[in-house]
This record gives sequence, C-alpha cells and structure tokens, in this order.
Amino acid sequence: MNLKYLLLGLMLVCASALAEIELSPQWTERYLFKHYPHFLKNSHTDHVLAFYYFGSWQDYTVMGMERVKGDDYTPYYTVLIFKDSKLQGFYKHVPVFPSGINEKGELFFPANSGVTDKITLAAPAYPMVRFPEVEVGYQTVPPHS
Repeated sequence: MNLKYLLLGLMLVCASALAEIELSPQWTERYLFKHYPHFLKNSHTDHVLAFYYFGSWQDYTVMGMERVKGDDYTPYYTVLIFKDSKLQGFYKHVPVFPSGINEKGELFFPANSGVTDKITLAAPAYPMVRFPEVEVGYQTVPPHS
C-alpha cells in the first residue's frame, strides 16, 4: 500500500518537472519553429535575439520574443500568450515587456511604462494595450494540429 502512494507521488513529481521544461524559452523557440516558423523568419537585418518567460497562471503561460532590426539593431518586443501549451495569440511590437502575472491571472506592465491596463488571461477577449506612444492590439493565430 505504501509503495502505491510512493509511486503516485513520484509520478506527480515527474509530471511537474516535465511541465517546467515546457515553460522555458528554449521550448518556445522549438514550438514556434515547428508550428509557426514565420515568427522566426530572419534576414540579414532582422533577427530573433532572445525569448523570455514572464510567468504562468493556471493553464496560461506568457513568453516574450525580442527581435532586432536594421543596421542600428532597433529592438522589437512581442508578447506571446499560450494556453495548454498552445499559442493563442500575441501582442506585436510592444514598447516594453510586461513585469509578470499577478495572483488574479492579470498580466501587468512596469510602473514606469505608463500602462495602467491589465490583461486578464482568462478573459474571452484581450483588450488593446495603451502605451503613452502607441496602442497595441492582440492578434490571434490559427490553431495547429
């Protein structure tokens, strides 16, 4: 009987460890390469530089993708929203990355960014995010198999 509970506990620990791997920037890059390669398309003046993890809440995970473009390597930031390990959509060319996700499942931006909007991850639709210099809309992606 005790062995049964020990095995169950071991399975839960292993499942938890596997879930952590999926939340990594490396996993995001492989996922996009496989399912949405146009996100990673590079040219001699446009390169994906890095991926960032901003947090998880319930079945949602928020990642960031930083690109540099042009001879002066101007940075461009994209916020990627995943649910159940599938990309749901993104905010392209945000001026700054978010700070994280609070306990209510709201994605928030740094205090000095001028953004007061929060994105509620469980909401049926995501709002425009108003930065002092630009408004950025949410874009969905077609589902993949």
